[in-house]
Amino acid sequence: MDALRLTFERQLKEALPGVEITLERPKSGELGDLAFPCFRAAKQLGKNPVQLSQELAAAIRVEGATLVAAGPYLNLKLAPETRAQAVLGAILAAPSGRPYGARPAQGKKVIVEYSSPNIAKLFTIGHLRSTMIGHALAQTHRFLGYDVVRLNHLGDWGTQFGTLLAAYTRWAEAENPELQRDFDWAEPAPEKRRTPLFRLFQLYVRFHAEEEQDPAMRDEARAWFKRLEDNDPKARALWKRFRDLSLAEFQRIYDRLGVGFDTLEQGEAFYEDRLAATLKRLEDAGLLVEGDKGARIVNLEDVGIATPCLVQKADGTSIYATRDLAAALYRQEAYAFDRCLYVVGTDQVLHFQQIFAVLDKLDPWFKGRMVHTPFGMVKLPEGKMSTRKGNVIFLEDVLDEARERVAAIIEEKNPELKDRAGVAEMLGMGAVVFFDAMNDRVKPITFTWDRVIALDGDTGPYVQYAHARIMSVLRKAGGDWAAKAQAGRADGPFLPFAGSKVPADLAGLEAPEAQGLLFELAGFPGSVGAVVDGCMATPLARQLVGLARSFSGFYTNCPILAPENPPEVREARLALCVATARVLRQGLFLMGIQAPEEM
Repeated sequence: MDALRLTFERQLKEALPGVEITLERPKSGELGDLAFPCFRAAKQLGKNPVQLSQELAAAIRVEGATLVAAGPYLNLKLAPETRAQAVLGAILAAPSGRPYGARPAQGKKVIVEYSSPNIAKLFTIGHLRSTMIGHALAQTHRFLGYDVVRLNHLGDWGTQFGTLLAAYTRWAEAENPELQRDFDWAEPAPEKRRTPLFRLFQLYVRFHAEEEQDPAMRDEARAWFKRLEDNDPKARALWKRFRDLSLAEFQRIYDRLGVGFDTLEQGEAFYEDRLAATLKRLEDAGLLVEGDKGARIVNLEDVGIATPCLVQKADGTSIYATRDLAAALYRQEAYAFDRCLYVVGTDQVLHFQQIFAVLDKLDPWFKGRMVHTPFGMVKLPEGKMSTRKGNVIFLEDVLDEARERVAAIIEEKNPELKDRAGVAEMLGMGAVVFFDAMNDRVKPITFTWDRVIALDGDTGPYVQYAHARIMSVLRKAGGDWAAKAQAGRADGPFLPFAGSKVPADLAGLEAPEAQGLLFELAGFPGSVGAVVDGCMATPLARQLVGLARSFSGFYTNCPILAPENPPEVREARLALCVATARVLRQGLFLMGIQAPEEM
């Protein structure tokens, strides 16, 4: 496909010297494989775009394709055999270690900061968005040749830990027998939630509930955080204990999700010893001024931001912004990155506008490198989730429920399936992760059980089922057909498929359903690029649904293993099955979803 695209671009450049050539992908293969919108060129040349497309259709020739003027668009439509040869050649004959759609190294470094949970709190369904959006961005950037650094900026510092320390010492401190009894689950808790981290969550919720009746408790929490920043031994010991408990629990969830990071140590606390230097640098640059009650701020009115950036509270303690500024300066020194992506919710839009504006003032190097990738929050039908109020849906409960629903279906429809538990986990995870990816990143999601863990429709299990069905066909075909579609051990985002030959005779792929499937396969590289361009997995998820749907039509209308098929038809259709399985497997892998061999 790349060679044909380059040929089409070259012909257009020769016909339109000095005009910028931008190609698009038509909505369906019936319209063509590539399209040149003539609007901009026509305006530059003083012509009608419809007239220009007709002139170009008559003037340009591309071997193996026809040029069609469709209103203001010039469409290139490949002949069926040319399309089959180009697409299958790109997928099947791709060299090992560089699958279809991957690119050579770009020589650019990208930091992706994602997940970033607060310690001493269990994962909720809301944490899934940052975690899996960030994971997909990290995977696709690496797939496209970028040098990627995956960071988990843990929320392990700040006033909230003053709250937790105050709550713990009030109600659960070990040396007080009466209070220790309360720590030993005096309050009801589900059996599977009887963990230290869940207990800390309960204490946090209780403190905020009682704080509403006794506002003086807020001063108690602030005092504990001041003790933490002042290196008080007791505050530090408790904080470390809570952090260690949290990291062990987080790692268990990350292992289940198949998500990894290059470091878990660069949370907010990591920058504690860099805060003073950050404040001094701001002061030396003449950016720090005094705000209300002795707080220190950076004014941003001159860049259109009315709210100043608070960088130090009146009591001398740091704030979220202080630590983010210190982190950015550290990353500049340690990584010399080209882009830094922050996968953080829409409620932090103003915060990042302030941080990026301060950094631009401090050092022009940062301008254009810092990117906030906001996502809509997950809501409950009754409103916004709140950890403080305790009205949350725990992520592990969602994953468990999805697995159990799939297990019940397997028990009913395929009780002889090997590794039923493993497949149920794979499909349940696919349902939850794919649901999130199919939703536009910036739009909020209302959580309902039936929507999140749906197994029918445009879902992860629907795409996973397409892969499993293909593998069943390939196993029935015998020989090494199934092996051609299977990847070796995954190494990073690359699934190493062995190169294989494209059949010499592709006449068995002339049917509209086969051509439609080839068109969807040709769209895969563009959908991966769209993930990077738009900083969301949605284009890839939708491409995989389209691919699975097209395969269903091909499977129904183009018999693959029918005895009456001539050998060359059978071989061509099996080759298309192999190509489809490879792309489905690779696409799901980039999103953090496994592709089952059978189900």
